[in-house]
Formats: sequence, structure tokens, C-alpha cells
Amino acid sequence: MYGSVQQMRTALLDALAPARCAGCGRSGNALCERCVGGFDATPQPILTGVRAAFPYAEEVRNVLHRGKFRDCRAALRALAWMGASRLTPPVNATVTPVPLAGRRATARGYNQAEVVATAFADFHRVPRLRLLERTRDTPPQSTLDRPGRQANVAGAFAASAQLAGATIWLIDDVLTTGATTAAAKQALMAAGAVRVEVAVLAAVL
Repeated sequence: MYGSVQQMRTALLDALAPARCAGCGRSGNALCERCVGGFDATPQPILTGVRAAFPYAEEVRNVLHRGKFRDCRAALRALAWMGASRLTPPVNATVTPVPLAGRRATARGYNQAEVVATAFADFHRVPRLRLLERTRDTPPQSTLDRPGRQANVAGAFAASAQLAGATIWLIDDVLTTGATTAAAKQALMAAGAVRVEVAVLAAVL
């Protein structure tokens, strides 16, 4: 109930207020030309074991926060499409998003990682399936330190299908410590996947 009321309130505020860039707040489109140019010029982060399209800098953070908490999916999809152009999926891969905890998914109305995964799959024309489910609700990772994050998501995922011999491109929106994607990857490997590569829209460096 709360989620529905919050979504209605957000939709009303966005309808009454002029459109603003989710990156910098200027009036205009969901993403302004200046921010788009800045995203294009941003060097791609180099990480071990994970590919990230962008560093988690201010403008990217603003887009992701508006996507999560203000339902600004248009800007999130646009940024994800740009991010997809910077990443290459493994050969014969199936895209799958990291699932959101049940209560947060209900309150928010959608999973931001799935928005990103859909853009990645559409851009590269590869199949997308929901291959993971949450086995339990977990507190937000942002409220915990590194050891707490690892313990929080340990065993929190299970594959929803047998994946013998599958290659999976596992997608999330933001990487901080990597605890969430590591736990999700472990569940996919336990179900028989032979290769799981992780990609995120942005990474905290």
C-alpha cells in the first residue's frame, strides 16, 4: 500500500514540475546533452573480475538515485543503453539481473538492475531471463560495513532453473564491495553454469 501511494505521489510531482535532467538537475530532458557528453568522455573503470561501464561519480550517482527513488526510469534506461555500448557480453551468454529484495521491490515497483539488464540485452541482442530469486529479504547493503554486507547476502540467492553448461552475464546497477554479485554468482555456478561474468552500470572506486 505504501509503495503504491509513494509511486502516485512521485508521478504527480513529476507531472506538475518541469522535466529536469537526472544527472545535473537542469530543466529539459531526462538527460541533458552536457551530461550525456560527460558520460561519453568518462574513462571506463578497470576492475578485477567485474566490468563496469562508468565510475560512480556525481552525475551517474544522481541518475541512479533518481532511477531508484524517483522512478526516473527514462534516464536510467538512457544511461544503461550508453553503458551497454561500453561493454561486451561473453559469447553465447544469457543476461540475468540481480534480483531485488521482496519488500523493496514491492515498495519501489520495479527492480533497477532489471532495467539495466534489459538495456544491455536489447543493445547486444542477447536473451534475457530471470534466473535468480531471493531466498530471504535482506536489509539494504548501504546500511552495513564490508563484513556485514558479505554476511547479509550469504545464501540469499538461488537459481530458479538448472543451468548445466550455461554462460551467464550477471548484471547489477552499482558495485560497491562486490558482496551481492559474488553471492548471486555463487548461486548460478551451484546450479550448473560453467561461466558467469559480472557487469555493472557503475562501480564505486
